[in-house]
Amino acid sequence: MRLLYSLLVITSVGVVAAEVLRRGISTDGADFASKDFDYVVVGGGTAGLTVAARLSEDSKVTVGVIEAGEYLPDDPVINTPSSAFSIPGNANYDWLFKSVPQVNSNNRVLNLPRGKLLGGSSAINIMTFDRGSKIEYDAWAKLGNPGWDWNGLLPNMKDAERFTGVDPFRVNYTNTDPNDIFPSQGKSGPVAASYNDWYSNIVLPFGKSMANLGIPINFDPDSGNAFGTFNSATSVNRTTGRRSYSATTYYAYNAHRPNFVVLTGAQATKINFKDTVNANKTGKLVATGVSFIHQSKSYVVKAKKEVILSAGTFQSPQLLELSGIGNSTILLKNGIKTLIDLPGVGENYQDHMVLTTTYELKRGSSIQDYDALRNNATFAAAAAAQ
Repeated sequence: MRLLYSLLVITSVGVVAAEVLRRGISTDGADFASKDFDYVVVGGGTAGLTVAARLSEDSKVTVGVIEAGEYLPDDPVINTPSSAFSIPGNANYDWLFKSVPQVNSNNRVLNLPRGKLLGGSSAINIMTFDRGSKIEYDAWAKLGNPGWDWNGLLPNMKDAERFTGVDPFRVNYTNTDPNDIFPSQGKSGPVAASYNDWYSNIVLPFGKSMANLGIPINFDPDSGNAFGTFNSATSVNRTTGRRSYSATTYYAYNAHRPNFVVLTGAQATKINFKDTVNANKTGKLVATGVSFIHQSKSYVVKAKKEVILSAGTFQSPQLLELSGIGNSTILLKNGIKTLIDLPGVGENYQDHMVLTTTYELKRGSSIQDYDALRNNATFAAAAAAQ
């Protein structure tokens, strides 16, 4: 049984009848622990639900998912795209993690939003749906990860997504057929990728200004060249107007499978192993299951084949450390027996940056901006209806 799966898959959208959505949800920790699953997935987030759904395609295997949050398929705050910026910092959905003081940020403590609900951070992000450049993925392979290059990953990216339209600026600039989706984009996956219905009238002249400054307009950033000025798709279902995320796609579309069970409200506390005596010498461990807490009671669920750790950026390394895998100095300080001394666990965290620019419009300007959502009730109502 192999332990370490570290997955990052971007997921998507859908609306299904409520009774179907909840069919595979378990709220009984004792019953969940009584089952011997072939695969136990720790974390029902962006990646965890994806891998669980893919594994459960084989009806001969059983898959159990442990998720600390709840299943909220009908929550308007999650589903409504315009609510996205109000979710981080809300304890109903966010773990509320914070950084230590950052020396290079004037010793500020930074908020680190992470989704605490089924669907994970795909349920609380701002739904920007894009991908990196070919050179970045090829670098992963050069580090010793065969198959994790652009050519190896692109088919899987396309399998995950369902583009339902074409960038309207591409149509405007090039007279492209509105149904002519690029070959770099998937058409039949569970991810509903789309483009906004409304754009400010400043966008077109802004793009032209950038081009005049030597920054090209890029209509196909998903082709492996994510440079220039481009319009990002969003993980929003244009038919329903709802956020597209892993709980309402990879889980909901497959909730009818009897071999796919999700336990919500359960906190994993430790990965259990066999033959731990010589693990630090051999560097090998065999996972047998997961200890977890549900409604203040402790349980152990067994895995016959694999434990798949997909608890997120912060809690995957945390769970490794709680299980005895990590920097032995840190483990010793916290009274944890070292099974494998692996100093890199929990280190070298890096997050992406975003820089925004704000401009004040001249009085009486005809440019449509986001202030209209606040100042123009008619416009705001029309936007909400979309």
